[in-house]
Amino acid sequence: MNALWYAMSAPERSISGEIHAQVRVRADSRWFSGHFPDLPVLPAIAQVSMVVDMVARATVTPLYLKKASRIKFKQLVAPDCELTLQAWAGAEQNQYRYRISEGLDEVSSGTLVLAHKDVREHMQHEKSATTIRIAEIVINELKLEDVSPETFDPDLDLVDEVGIDSMDLATIALVIRDEFGIRIDEDDYPKLTTLRIIAGYIDEKKNEA
Repeated sequence: MNALWYAMSAPERSISGEIHAQVRVRADSRWFSGHFPDLPVLPAIAQVSMVVDMVARATVTPLYLKKASRIKFKQLVAPDCELTLQAWAGAEQNQYRYRISEGLDEVSSGTLVLAHKDVREHMQHEKSATTIRIAEIVINELKLEDVSPETFDPDLDLVDEVGIDSMDLATIALVIRDEFGIRIDEDDYPKLTTLRIIAGYIDEKKNEA
């Protein structure tokens, strides 16, 4: 059971190989008071992280999200929701299709590619100081839980995989502008989709100056 923001039943496997578990999203989660104070709903990255946690428990393997695709969010998740999580192994190695539902209604679904945490730990050594600082800014501005600057995947798409909107992206861009003393054109906002891309953009702007 995760004592921070949700309670999960022990994941089970069906004969067909499906992994499933029941989850109750705690009303006192900081997700609700932090990211959406006027509309307490569970953000996209939190939903996906529950699925990763379920698969990791079921396979007894420390996993992290490497890539997400074809994600669809169809219903808001409010405090104290009771959810059903399902995951099926995909055609590729470490690929899983997932579905989250509330009763008979689908909440979200998509495809995830997971990787062993040892791979991520090796990858962290390649992170620059700039990338680490950007991760700190993103985590602070979005009030992200269960992630640290050292464990934030620098290639995770902030829009498609973390689920931030254009307003969040603009806010982060303004903080980065002030932090690093660079000019960021509004037309460039849509390009700043990962920590690694943002770090490269900052280095480029500094070299221009």
